[in-house]
Amino acid sequence: MTTPETAAVPAELATARPTKDPRLVRRRAILRAAAGFMIPFIAGVPFVGRGGVISVTWGEVLFAFSAVLGVWGLLWCVVSLRWERWLRFDPHFLLVPAAASAMLMWLFVYIGPEVRWGVLQGWYIVLLFGAGVLSLKQILALNTFMAGGYLGTLGLLATGGEPISWSFEIGLVMVPFMLFTYFYATVLERMRRERLEMKALRNQLSYFALTDPLTDLPNRRRFDDHLQHLAALRSRQGTTYAVGLIDIDHFKVINDRLGHEVGDRVLVDLAEIVRSALRQSDLAARLGGDEFAILMAETDAAAARIVLDRILREVASYRFSAAGPRGAQITVSIGATECEGDEAPKEVLRRADAELYTAKREGRNRLEMTAPRRRESLEDGFSDAEVPSPTPRP
Repeated sequence: MTTPETAAVPAELATARPTKDPRLVRRRAILRAAAGFMIPFIAGVPFVGRGGVISVTWGEVLFAFSAVLGVWGLLWCVVSLRWERWLRFDPHFLLVPAAASAMLMWLFVYIGPEVRWGVLQGWYIVLLFGAGVLSLKQILALNTFMAGGYLGTLGLLATGGEPISWSFEIGLVMVPFMLFTYFYATVLERMRRERLEMKALRNQLSYFALTDPLTDLPNRRRFDDHLQHLAALRSRQGTTYAVGLIDIDHFKVINDRLGHEVGDRVLVDLAEIVRSALRQSDLAARLGGDEFAILMAETDAAAARIVLDRILREVASYRFSAAGPRGAQITVSIGATECEGDEAPKEVLRRADAELYTAKREGRNRLEMTAPRRRESLEDGFSDAEVPSPTPRP
């Protein structure tokens, strides 16, 4: 029997990084964005109050600095309090921060109109935060929002006496800005599509690596992982779990007489019977051939017996139509046990496999389960060399 310790794991899965907490990712993004907005203040400090390149006062700088802290602080609170879940139109929480960044940039343009073209260049950095996530339409909508606010800010400056050349601003600034942003958005859209394709490929890899392609049940690798998980819960929290092994009686006869295609359809039907009998928290897996396994979390021997008895009866009464025009009755043998103590998962499997062997030996179409009072005698009756292998049995 292959144990969880010896089961092979693909390198891609073994080195895969765990999924990060979305709130943590968003908080870090907010901190990076806030730090980015501090750069203009640091670069402009030598010019404050001296006229020339930037005609701004310390009061205006402090007002803009307070606005930046207030906006990003508010966004931080939104994430921390999980309010962003109400923003159905912005599931990745990127549109709202980008719009807030645009409004802060309008403020910078209003306070320092001399550097307004540099502010427009900074807009491309804002869009990079949505690379691979924002769609082309979303980026173009944000860009239109930014451009409209920019022209509105210039209108306010013009009413205040600031000399604004509208032909220059529209013809030589806004038109190239919008065109370049469109091509920029197409690159980001390509990145988004490639990201979605890679995500789909990773999901397919995970599916094929952990799922039996015939029955659509978890395979041996997934079973071993879940067994280790239940054993860890047992060690930390003291919860018990039950393991059941199911083997079709005389399955080789079905394959030899009716063909492997019929045998495959029998396996599919049996998998559905087993799956429908379990809770959502339980796991049914195909270990290989005609052998299936069940893991039942927080389940003792008595509760497991009820479930396994039901599976035994349902299989015996089910007409497997794949076995002929009138169908056929097929039986299974089941061996099961309950975990007790901090024993290794391989010991639990060994005991369940010994019970399955007993069910086969005692006539098949039966359930054998290790009762707590019988465990000592059972383990004394089998040496390690005598424990049978769970390979498909006749």
